[in-house]
Amino acid sequence: MLLEACPSGSHISFDFDGRLHVHIDVHKREDVSIVEMILANLGLGLFHGISRGGTPHHPFFHRVSALVAR
Repeated sequence: MLLEACPSGSHISFDFDGRLHVHIDVHKREDVSIVEMILANLGLGLFHGISRGGTPHHPFFHRVSALVAR
């Protein structure tokens, strides 16, 4: 679902620390806003707590993260 909705070239990863997080890394800064809008509307509220941040070990990417509802 995320691969089809996100801009081409996006890197999608997940981690779990008691809660499931999705991280979407994009090259273009303008894609950050697009990904935020997609996450807010995708899966009928499946993604929440959307935030922006840096990408570890990838300085030329921009990251959008969100919690995934179970």
